[in-house]
Amino acid sequence: MKERGSASAVVLILILFLSALFLAASLFLELSLRQLRRSEERDERRRSLLREARRTLQLLLEDPTPLSDSPRDPVWEGIQRPVASGCTVELQDLSSRLGLNWARQELLESLGVLKSGHSAQELQQFREDAGIHLNLKPGFLAFFSEEDLDSLFTAYSYFNINIGDEFALRKLHFVRGGDLARAEEFHVAIQQLRIQRKTVESSELEQKIGAENYRLLYPLLNAEPVMNLHFVPPSVLRGLFRHYQVPVEKAESILAVRPSTEFGASELEALFGKEAFEKTPLRQYLGVRTWFWQIQVRCGEDSLSWVVARLPGTEGPARLRLLEEHLSP
Repeated sequence: MKERGSASAVVLILILFLSALFLAASLFLELSLRQLRRSEERDERRRSLLREARRTLQLLLEDPTPLSDSPRDPVWEGIQRPVASGCTVELQDLSSRLGLNWARQELLESLGVLKSGHSAQELQQFREDAGIHLNLKPGFLAFFSEEDLDSLFTAYSYFNINIGDEFALRKLHFVRGGDLARAEEFHVAIQQLRIQRKTVESSELEQKIGAENYRLLYPLLNAEPVMNLHFVPPSVLRGLFRHYQVPVEKAESILAVRPSTEFGASELEALFGKEAFEKTPLRQYLGVRTWFWQIQVRCGEDSLSWVVARLPGTEGPARLRLLEEHLSP
């Protein structure tokens, strides 16, 4: 009897042990299945992120007016259209603000946005010491408020040979080539062009700066208008017109009609006035193409950000290149 009781106890303990083991295995399996479902759901959201980013990029490439980017392009309607995945898409022009890596001292002073106690000359020295910035913060917060830095300036900008600060162009050459002597030779050539008051056109850029410099600097350096008139912040547009002594009323008339109008390159002269268009650098600042776009897609807790650049120097459909990709979380 005692042996039988002992055997029963062992069996009971074994059953309890197996039950606990089975329960633990069931819980582990349930947790694993949940984790697998979450992983599958996340993978699907990320596939949706990529799908929507690619769709937006394709809409940009299929623009029926490729020589002009405006709020009337089909891409804007396309990104607002609801999609089955529930994702949302935002598109932002990154380049139609003043490039703080190249803007000239006198223009920065005339805008009146430098912090009290700081001068454009100090800013110039900071750029010379710190080099070209891919991120404007925190470095430039010493000179501008965060609000002005975000709304008026950008790091996503090409360098235009006709309006870029000459020392900034020298720095660009040194950063790309690593040869200070050659960078200074390039600087002297830029100074000569400025003394002669010669505007370099896109078609003659290679000839004016030499084939070696062209291979080194293009497309970062070109002769295309740096900002898209359709998206330039109003305060920047007004500031440019004031700085170059063009009646600000012209800027106001442009601002009034641009939400419902797509301007072409041939219409810019009429917008600015023939004299202002020919005798001021406005046409080097203000064009109708966007050079850098940000595509932001959000699906649930996940988001994907692409920065794409349009390559200058083509009159046909846009050529876009992916520069940055950020996926979170």
